[in-house]
Amino acid sequence: MLRAPERATREGSSIEEEIVTIKMKICSSALEPLAERYLAGKRFVLQWLYEHKTTSLKEVHKALYEVLREKFGLKSKLAQDCYRDAIAVYKSWLENPKKGRFPVLRNVSLWLTPKLSYTVDFNTMTAKILGEEVKIVGYPHNLSQYKDFKVKEARLVKRGDNWYLNVTMKKKVQVEKQVKGLIAVDINMDFITLGNDKQVIEIPTRLHDAVHFKKLAENLQKRYQKRWRENKRILNRIRSFHIKARNVIQDFARKVGKWVVDEAKRLNANYIVLEDLNKMISHVKGLKKDYRDRLYLMQYRRVQYWIEWQAKKHGLNVIYVKPAYSSTTCPKCGNKLKGNGYRMLKCEKCGFEDHRDYVAVCNLYGRGSLSLATASQMRDVNPNQWEEPSPF
Repeated sequence: MLRAPERATREGSSIEEEIVTIKMKICSSALEPLAERYLAGKRFVLQWLYEHKTTSLKEVHKALYEVLREKFGLKSKLAQDCYRDAIAVYKSWLENPKKGRFPVLRNVSLWLTPKLSYTVDFNTMTAKILGEEVKIVGYPHNLSQYKDFKVKEARLVKRGDNWYLNVTMKKKVQVEKQVKGLIAVDINMDFITLGNDKQVIEIPTRLHDAVHFKKLAENLQKRYQKRWRENKRILNRIRSFHIKARNVIQDFARKVGKWVVDEAKRLNANYIVLEDLNKMISHVKGLKKDYRDRLYLMQYRRVQYWIEWQAKKHGLNVIYVKPAYSSTTCPKCGNKLKGNGYRMLKCEKCGFEDHRDYVAVCNLYGRGSLSLATASQMRDVNPNQWEEPSPF
């Protein structure tokens, strides 16, 4: 469940959009040929976009709308959904700084527009997809709570032999913005450190497990360096290790989001402070290969995504602050800290000494407090002046 800011109402509250996605298992035997035509059409549009180097919806509609209808047998609205879906995939590939190989579409996924491509009836537990009525056989047990939501776009996906309809629904809600408390979160390879000015908690990561599976894959590649690409058994084994490494990190990222939210509630905080790491990937080229690989594998932004997702799902707010020097600046006087043992730092000016992760949490907490301050005299305070009063 996600919330997107829309407009402010009165002081301390705002009207926002609450978004929820409901995953429903459906039963139908006539979707297979339609999905194959849609996937073929989507691949065709992707190749056309790559050759013509354009993302203009008007140009794509003019060139491919009739082709998708006549050559691939897609109905009017589904043809539009198909090239819109392909444009979204192509744009995401273009915006990726690493680019990588061109997208290869293997999974069956159809973009459906409400009322025009599909409808859902929660009373009879049926759905109508492109004129064909299908039965909903698996769904959440509390669908009644979504009766006030407005149905939006959906995704029809196939996993194994099963079909699922993922329906997006929205509703406007009023959210309280008054600051009750906040916690700061510092993400590292070994620990996720979070807390406030009184208490700090460490959550161990599972990066070592992911690195273990990645090394198993690399060892197989070194052992069979001349024939691992031709041998399907070895290739599948290598792929399985890489998938396990990815799944370990994804599983941890999903769970750590809920852990952070639970700790925020326990500490009576309704704001979570995170580091703005959008440009982090551009500063890793000069690092050692082993460290760089671990950094890529950790996927800091994925962890932040799930923290924000869980926070908004449970009615908490997330703010981002600048991460520069958060681990090397004294939270009391703002002086530069010096190393004093393994990951220990000490301030030569005021004598403050502690673990660098605790220092980062303190500084992020202070910067978050200042960004939420409403008094004009608080905005000019040194963000690392730890003894200044809190805005709440």
